[in-house]
Amino acid sequence: MLQRLGLLVLLLVIIITQGFSQSKDELEHHGDSLFRQLQSIKDRDAKARALFDLSFFWSDYDTTKALSYLSEAENVLGKTGNSAFYQGLESFYRAAVYFEADPTEAKQNYMKAERFLKDVKAEQRTEASRYRARLWGSYGALLQREGKAHEYVQILIEKVIPLAKSIGDSSLMGNNFQNVAINLMNLGDYEKADEYYDKALQLLSGKTESPEERFTLFVNVVRNALLHKNYRKSGDLLDSAAVLALHIPNSPYIPIYHSVYGSYWAALKDYKKAHAHFESGLSAAKMHSNEEMAATILFDQFTAYQMNSEYGSAKEKLLEVLPHVQQKYSLRNKQMVYYNLASTTAKLSQYQEAVKWYEAYKNVSDTLFHDRSQAHIHELEKKYQTARKEKALLQIQAESQQQQLSLQNTRMLAGILLLTSIILGVVSYTGYNALKNKKKLAAQKEMLLQKELKNHRQQEKLNLYHAMLQGQERERSRIARDLHDGLGGMLASVKLKLSAVATNANKQEINNEPHMELYTIISQLDHSVDELRRVARNMMPESLLYMGLEAALKDLCNALTNAELKIDFQASKVSSNHPQPFQIAVYRIVQELLTNAVKHSRASQVWVQCSEEKGKFFVSVEDNGRGFDPKQELLEKEGIGISNIRNRVEILNGQLEIDTMLGRGASFHIRLDIYG
Repeated sequence: MLQRLGLLVLLLVIIITQGFSQSKDELEHHGDSLFRQLQSIKDRDAKARALFDLSFFWSDYDTTKALSYLSEAENVLGKTGNSAFYQGLESFYRAAVYFEADPTEAKQNYMKAERFLKDVKAEQRTEASRYRARLWGSYGALLQREGKAHEYVQILIEKVIPLAKSIGDSSLMGNNFQNVAINLMNLGDYEKADEYYDKALQLLSGKTESPEERFTLFVNVVRNALLHKNYRKSGDLLDSAAVLALHIPNSPYIPIYHSVYGSYWAALKDYKKAHAHFESGLSAAKMHSNEEMAATILFDQFTAYQMNSEYGSAKEKLLEVLPHVQQKYSLRNKQMVYYNLASTTAKLSQYQEAVKWYEAYKNVSDTLFHDRSQAHIHELEKKYQTARKEKALLQIQAESQQQQLSLQNTRMLAGILLLTSIILGVVSYTGYNALKNKKKLAAQKEMLLQKELKNHRQQEKLNLYHAMLQGQERERSRIARDLHDGLGGMLASVKLKLSAVATNANKQEINNEPHMELYTIISQLDHSVDELRRVARNMMPESLLYMGLEAALKDLCNALTNAELKIDFQASKVSSNHPQPFQIAVYRIVQELLTNAVKHSRASQVWVQCSEEKGKFFVSVEDNGRGFDPKQELLEKEGIGISNIRNRVEILNGQLEIDTMLGRGASFHIRLDIYG
């Protein structure tokens, strides 16, 4: 049972994150709702705060939108944004944007926010302290991701909780007492975790307006109580949690509640009630599309069946867990499942299958053996040092008694032989390590060489493609110039001469058929000149050469807009001083994306967004068309257009993300390195 609960602890963060996930439609709807609400706000400070909150909302889903709302908040504040308080808020919300994409940048912004918010005016100190508590909590969470769980606990105790206490926020204090307890529980210090859970219970258990917070707390306290077998406390709190569960049946924490309740009944050997809760938990997990939680509950059921010696049912549950475990990278979870499958099938006398699972367990164990063997080598080295000291002492004693007893000569010789054996052992051990390190170094060099060769080939391909693109652009520019200045001039001259002939003709002859044909030819020449200019502009737009990237992209969107398709273009802080090759590359990428949308998407609306931030150029093209299956279209038979876009992005050291689904439109998000 403790083994099962250990699995639950390891998966807790993933489970909670997935439980609170929202669909794209829900996100868009909620984001639009927030944006509509702030439109009615007249107060400048309140509107800026609302924009900060909107940026925070989108920071988890769309960094381009998050940064654009952050920039809009700065514009709304104007000179007021230079105060320490608002500079601290700007740094705090900017850190949230980079929390997932660039943790190092996020940590720097959190510390920048801390420096500003420490020195605010007295009337803003309470609110600043609340933000400081939040930023330290987020900073600690980043440390926890780096494996520094002890440092995270220290930050919660020394920074976050004192700040919450200083402003008298009992909810904030209670939630962070619970955070400390969860981390201590994950570190295996269950008694200390229990102390902090009790503090959280004192602060949060009476808050009837926050049933979700109390429900989560009760379930977590029960988990810790089960880990050190305090079943009485577990039962009392589960009764309280059951009452709350009736009021919040759609809570994403319901699956965890049923999992813990089932483990409680299994510990008390009431397996019927245990499996009833496990089945309820599985249904709730499936409703929330939470596969990680479903796998944990299935393992709970296996443990309960195993405790009750129902090995056939136990095996069935393990086989249901197996696909979830094989899709993940945790070797210890795989090792645990394979081992249990081997032992369970052996108890069912299915020895051939047991051998198969034992082989799988052995292969995973061999992968983990390296770490254990290193520890064993250190232990042997300590024993060797101890033995050598003991033998040296014996040798000294033998030498001091050499003149008194002839028997000491024999002992001294034995000591010398023993010392020689030890030295030979050390030399052999050193030689073995040297040979082992040499082989390891050779393997690493081979891997590095292969990687360098692969990168070199890839770079050659990119250089060749880059040269081809440059050649294409030069040829396009030449052809566009020749068409415009050569053929275009000739057609314009012919039109002028024909127009002069028509003008000089006798007015009485205007209605004659030959003269009507002449006007028809002049009209056709007009269309030909317009078509020639359109072709020349597509090959090398003049607005890109003379007015910059933003104007060229705006002209492109306007040119492709028609009665059936509306293209909305937005740009934020787009500089006009970029090198021309970079501007041409961005223009071609957007042109290719819009061409694909016009030809294939059947959309009625396309949104194009461009922005810059710290040497990065962001492009987002979205449509409301029919979408496509990314696995078939991109992985199996990727089109030339997408391939060209991907190659152009790679040349600029950029990244391309495609978000699409049949019937749900398509979104292309590109991040480019402006300076290569």
